[in-house]
Amino acid sequence: MKASVIVLSWNGRADLPECLAALDAQEFADWEILVVDNASTDSSAELVREHYPHMRLIRNQDNLGFAAGNNRGLRIATGDVLVLLNQDTVVHPGWLQALVHAFEVDPQCGIAGAKALYPDGRIQHAGGYVDARGEAAHFGYREPDNGQFDERREVDFVTGAALAISRAALQEIGELDEGFHLAYYEDVDWCYRAREAGYRVLYTPAAVLVHKERSAGSANSHEGMYHFQRNRLRFVFKHWPVRSLREEFVALERAWLEGLAAGGERLVAAMQHAYLYHLLHLDDLVTLRRKILHAGSDDADALASVLLALRTVLPVKLAQDMAGPKPGDEGWADLLAGLRQREVIVEQPARSALPIVGPLLTALRRPWNQAITAAYVLPMIHQQIEFNSRVVTLLERLSQGKLGDVDHLATVLLEYLREANRELDDLAAEVRGLRAPVEKDLSAD
Repeated sequence: MKASVIVLSWNGRADLPECLAALDAQEFADWEILVVDNASTDSSAELVREHYPHMRLIRNQDNLGFAAGNNRGLRIATGDVLVLLNQDTVVHPGWLQALVHAFEVDPQCGIAGAKALYPDGRIQHAGGYVDARGEAAHFGYREPDNGQFDERREVDFVTGAALAISRAALQEIGELDEGFHLAYYEDVDWCYRAREAGYRVLYTPAAVLVHKERSAGSANSHEGMYHFQRNRLRFVFKHWPVRSLREEFVALERAWLEGLAAGGERLVAAMQHAYLYHLLHLDDLVTLRRKILHAGSDDADALASVLLALRTVLPVKLAQDMAGPKPGDEGWADLLAGLRQREVIVEQPARSALPIVGPLLTALRRPWNQAITAAYVLPMIHQQIEFNSRVVTLLERLSQGKLGDVDHLATVLLEYLREANRELDDLAAEVRGLRAPVEKDLSAD
């Protein structure tokens, strides 16, 4: 079997030399190395060109993210086994041979993954599993490596930091889903698609590497939390049947939200943002479910009901743990006034000469198209983000004090719920108004 190793690099000057040196030292009969540079600005691409001219350098003009960047390499690679490798890794001797061997001994193997260690030798990843909320976790996480995960076995997923896929599996299930932008969950989704197609996903402990796990963004920022949770929800809504969503997922997600403790203020806002995003992109979710689950157009109503239900959940424990400010606190009146200004979602004027409703919805094949989203829906998202930001500020102020006036705490949380309900009424009306043309469009396909 010929192997193609695709190294995705973005501003990797600190890690790339060690990564490529270890990779270049691998002994394998027939293979190629492709370095996909995601618009680096630190001369890492020049490093590849100067020191590794035998490697194929592919330069992107923009940072395409994990999925789109790797997809560009996958389209060019010529191997029978295609391997994705992060730039912040150092592979051990025999790593590539062990990965390819998994496909040689098991014809049903569609994806194989490696044992990833932290630089101190502890285990970072020995295969992964996914719970009913779509939360992905790693076997052996932060445990000493004492050989307890040294047997090859089937797992839910393997990390995209070092993942191999057979060409046969790639041709059947397709490329990485670029809707998981910029990163998070595209590897989990790929593994699930392979398993749903009848392939096995194997953890291969003889393939060992060190993963430094550097990240360009902060996972604790609002944007980091939002992108992670938005992609988790995309994964769940792609793969979970309606019955599981209604009977299990909603209850577990609700319990998780209600159990968030002090410190979860930013996560609350990120989750509201993520739920809203998917409410406004139901057409995308329905299309994905038709391809993977062979679902019908009725799924739109089910998905909307799940998302609407979750957007009414308040972080109960967080509210109970918070301390209330006193009526005379500086800035309190201004912040509360700012919240009240956001009480009503104002219909946004169309920024196009074309009509937004009626004839345009009927004529277009995908009623929730980019033009409508840009003209009407996106301003609602921006408004919600602004509102959530104010809520976060208020909750952070509450957390700074001692147990105070419970009435004021109740006022803040009640205002949050009222705002959510007003917005939900408008969004529900939008869903009802678009239901008929969406179903007509889907049935025409």
